[in-house]
Amino acid sequence: MNGSSFGKKNKKIAALVSGGIDDSYLSPLVQSFINKCEEFNCHVMWFQSLATDFKDTPYDTGETNIYELINFDLIDALVITAMFMPTEKCTEKLIARAKEKNIPIIIIDGEYSGAYCISLEYEKAFGKIVRHVIEKHGAKKLKFLGGSKGNDVSDEREAVFRSVMQECGLPVTDDDIDYGHFWWASAGDAVQRHYDKFGCMPDAFICANDSMAIGACFQIAKLGFEVPKDVIVTGIDGIAEGNTFFPSITTIMCNVSAAGETAAVRLNEIFCGRIPPVGNETVDGSIMFRESCGCEPINRSATDNLLKHELYNHIDLWNGFSDSIIKNAESATGSFSFDETLEKIQLFLNDVWAKECWLCICDNFISNDYPDSIGNENTASYGGYRKKGYDPVIKYVIHGRQNEPYGSLEPFRSEEILPDLDGILERNRNIMFLPLHFQDRCIGYIGLEFSLTGRNFHLLYTLITNISNVLENARIRHEMRMVVNRLEDMYIKDSMTRLYNRRGFYRLTPEIYEKCAAEKREFMVLSVDMDGLKGINDNFGHHEGDNAIITIARALEDTSGGKDIVARFGGDEYIVAGMCRSDDYAEDFTKRFEEYLKSYNESSGKPYLVEASCGIVKGVPSEGETIDQFIKKSDELMYVQKASRRKYRGYCRRKERD
Repeated sequence: MNGSSFGKKNKKIAALVSGGIDDSYLSPLVQSFINKCEEFNCHVMWFQSLATDFKDTPYDTGETNIYELINFDLIDALVITAMFMPTEKCTEKLIARAKEKNIPIIIIDGEYSGAYCISLEYEKAFGKIVRHVIEKHGAKKLKFLGGSKGNDVSDEREAVFRSVMQECGLPVTDDDIDYGHFWWASAGDAVQRHYDKFGCMPDAFICANDSMAIGACFQIAKLGFEVPKDVIVTGIDGIAEGNTFFPSITTIMCNVSAAGETAAVRLNEIFCGRIPPVGNETVDGSIMFRESCGCEPINRSATDNLLKHELYNHIDLWNGFSDSIIKNAESATGSFSFDETLEKIQLFLNDVWAKECWLCICDNFISNDYPDSIGNENTASYGGYRKKGYDPVIKYVIHGRQNEPYGSLEPFRSEEILPDLDGILERNRNIMFLPLHFQDRCIGYIGLEFSLTGRNFHLLYTLITNISNVLENARIRHEMRMVVNRLEDMYIKDSMTRLYNRRGFYRLTPEIYEKCAAEKREFMVLSVDMDGLKGINDNFGHHEGDNAIITIARALEDTSGGKDIVARFGGDEYIVAGMCRSDDYAEDFTKRFEEYLKSYNESSGKPYLVEASCGIVKGVPSEGETIDQFIKKSDELMYVQKASRRKYRGYCRRKERD
């Protein structure tokens, strides 16, 4: 094994990669793959994007980012279900990364050089089903309902249809081909077009997938005809609805279970050196002869109750799940802080049906810092957030096991994928990874133990989307609070000194004043006016005057130690207000302030002294007495001191005065 110590115990890790939402195909394929892998002690880390109908939107970018999580130094093989990948570009990039590490690659339903490719055969079986309708049921007039015109899959199936018709001596005209865009409603429209033009049904509708076959059956019934009595209908794909539909659809089952098992067997043979890591083989599809072609008698009485029971169970599952999601989303969205949101998110995780689960959030997803600039669009964090790959550190980790309370884990490096991955794989056979994102903004990911029992991709999709939306809303609220706080700070703070301004002073001081009055404690006001600011400005420039103003501010801040309200009232005027914490608190404050300035002047090297005149008043507020009255008294004392000081002291060096 490349990086983890896990391989030293003679166990392998295969990274399984897929995309989309397809329970009927993907579930049996993955289930058969992991079941077979278990036989030869191979663990599976499954990286799953839920993107469907990939259109390179910001959402699709966020979904496919989960593939960036794969650390090729920690895995022994790469298995890609090409039929479920969002784009060929994603597949090719993963293959290139695996080849760099000399890791064996298994491709299911795709052909790529340098890999062992397992193909799923559709066309041969499709030709057999067309021939079956002609030879077994005597159909002479067949109509092909294709998918979207120009689609590779649809075109291949149309070519097979034409070839079999020709082999059977049946002509094919333009009237024998129509298109249904792979969807049941548009297939019904194609049936209607045929009836409007000819006033009758053909012997058979050969459809490019099961959904179209179901749509054709609906429209045929609306027109007063019966399937298969008046017209045969066939499909391809073997979706679950095709079997439960009335009449059940004759179709081609793609043997995905066999493909998954074959992939696992070949992987083990490659590990053992019995076969080379490059090769090709094919898994044939199977024809399911059902009611819609007449091979199976139409008799629903024996299965109707079972189908209804399964349907209502499914509805109950959705209803219960939806209720839970709505309540949890409402609760989490109402959280005041991000930490509270994380606590509420744990309620969602009760619905993942996993023995163990990890919710991992990137380090920079939520921050108290303001970005100084917006990133370059070619970087991973364009627009101030990450959209490619994951932060080096996963900051927030919520972890839980079945029947145990959820809790937080320490941050870890994203290249580890999960904290203590070796230990996790010792107690779990397989781990599934799903992306957390909002549009293309990377939030993090969820890891969960999976056995596939009771798992439903659509439920997972709903769950993951709601968790992502709740986290994004929490981030937005957090940033809005930061902006509000910053605006408020700008409103009550002096921009030069960062002391409170007059507004800030009068907003914050009354609470202290009222507390002093209620508790019979002494209230203190110190008025400060810098000496000689004009002389400093005139002789040394306004930048030195600004330095002197800021120095007084720092001296007052340092003396207060954050215990008092320190404000700049004007150009060189300051006010300090607070509760006296001892009998000589006010006097000590003045003394320490003067000592700060003395120390500064001795070490500053400036051609002027920074000095100030002070007036201080303290006392227990009496009834009817106001803060402004304290300020007026302290101002009067300050001006008395100022008058006693020499006129230009504050900008002349001591040696010049002496």
